[in-house]
Amino acid sequence: MHNEQSYSYQHILDAFTQEQLYLISQVKRFFEWYEGDADFRASVNTGRVNDEQQRRMKQIGIDFPVREMALVWENPEIIKECISPKRSSEHADILIKHAELLHDYPLLELWLRFILRQRMRIKEVCKQRRLPDSKNTRFENWRIRRIVSAQSELGGYGHNIDHPILALELSEGCSVQCWFCSFSAQKLGKILDYQENKDFFRGVARACADIFGSKAAGLAMLYYASEPFDNPRYIDYLRDYADITGAVTCTSTAVCADKKWIDDLLAFYRPYNLPWPRLSVLSTKILHKIHDQHTPYELRDVSLLMQLKDSGQPKVLGGRILAQKDDMRQCNGKNDLQGSIPQGSIACVTGFLINLVRKDIKLVSPCYVSEKWSCGYRIFDQASFDTVDDFHSAMLDMIERNMPETPPAHMPLQLRDDLVCRTAEKGFDLVSPNQIHHFQNKSVFQALGELLIKPPVSYADAFDILMDKYGQNPLEVQAVLKNLFNNGFLDEVRFSASRF
Repeated sequence: MHNEQSYSYQHILDAFTQEQLYLISQVKRFFEWYEGDADFRASVNTGRVNDEQQRRMKQIGIDFPVREMALVWENPEIIKECISPKRSSEHADILIKHAELLHDYPLLELWLRFILRQRMRIKEVCKQRRLPDSKNTRFENWRIRRIVSAQSELGGYGHNIDHPILALELSEGCSVQCWFCSFSAQKLGKILDYQENKDFFRGVARACADIFGSKAAGLAMLYYASEPFDNPRYIDYLRDYADITGAVTCTSTAVCADKKWIDDLLAFYRPYNLPWPRLSVLSTKILHKIHDQHTPYELRDVSLLMQLKDSGQPKVLGGRILAQKDDMRQCNGKNDLQGSIPQGSIACVTGFLINLVRKDIKLVSPCYVSEKWSCGYRIFDQASFDTVDDFHSAMLDMIERNMPETPPAHMPLQLRDDLVCRTAEKGFDLVSPNQIHHFQNKSVFQALGELLIKPPVSYADAFDILMDKYGQNPLEVQAVLKNLFNNGFLDEVRFSASRF
């Protein structure tokens, strides 16, 4: 299996002894309970864990005395600083800074070494997966433009997306219906019956491997606005996809209290040493059930994502809850980039969103939630298909239609819909919801800024105007216009739509 994550995660585990990993799994469980149970969290924060809670600790496999975690209530700011996902410094710097204090809390120090090492590896994997990978050059260049576009639009969060190129949904809708669903998943409808569709699914997987190459096709998931549990043969589909592409794809599920389902997922992933599945925990009651049904070590590699209403974990204000809030973009040229930057999307696919029940395809990439893009991804094109051959042809047609290798002459010089152009004395700024891009101190930038605030003209006309009206050097004009294109600043959605 050519899965980079398997090697990377094993590298994390190899840095610790087996005994240390058992202890790490117990500390992990302590913090899961802390995050997912408001009563326990309040007790810990005051340093008053009662006898019943201490008995519960033993019951769910936490063998160390609660005093080992005293730093959580005695110096909570240190813990927040160490585990904040927004930290950008190296893990060694954090541990060195607090080495003297952590010396008295060896379990916490061990835990922090583990999670900080894990976090650095995740960043490395994300970077690796963003590198050119597909054998289809047109698609790979388009994907690179979309990745830098997402980083511009989503700010720091955009750098933590690994941009899988494929999502293949095995059902229509979702049975769970989370109140905060950013994809506004519909109620569960039909599922892709494995007995009837095994050959069809394998054919689609082969088509993806043929178009992109097996390694790139492995950057995929078999769900999106759907719940893996809803298809009773989901794990068989995972096996088939791995058989054809060589990649073991990840799983996130919100059905966490079904012991057989979780056991089956654990059994599937265990041989590969991967940090999956991920469990979205929707209530404290479900958290307790998970802890009752599985030992800490069984869930050592499983992320429990606390999605409880009272967990304090902010939700992306899109999809199902967009109507309760204002359009999150709202920069209108007045973006001051002050304060905390919220996560603007849960979308990750930069490529093709495929529903194998409806037999439709969308070409998508992550963007900041807005009224127009309420699910947090732009849709560049859509198509439908009936057979595997139709699917193969539709995918190639979408690549041909939407992914020019250079800016076409007739392409409108129109900015991405989240960007606002501000002219400056010696150039211009492009303002996204989370970032400002400066183009200044060149006469060509000043001329281009004046052009960008006017109604859009074609790329060819812009080239002529900048040379003839503004007297700019043609080589500089060509370079700056291509820079706008290559860095995803131009609106390729409207460009794609204009040709239909």
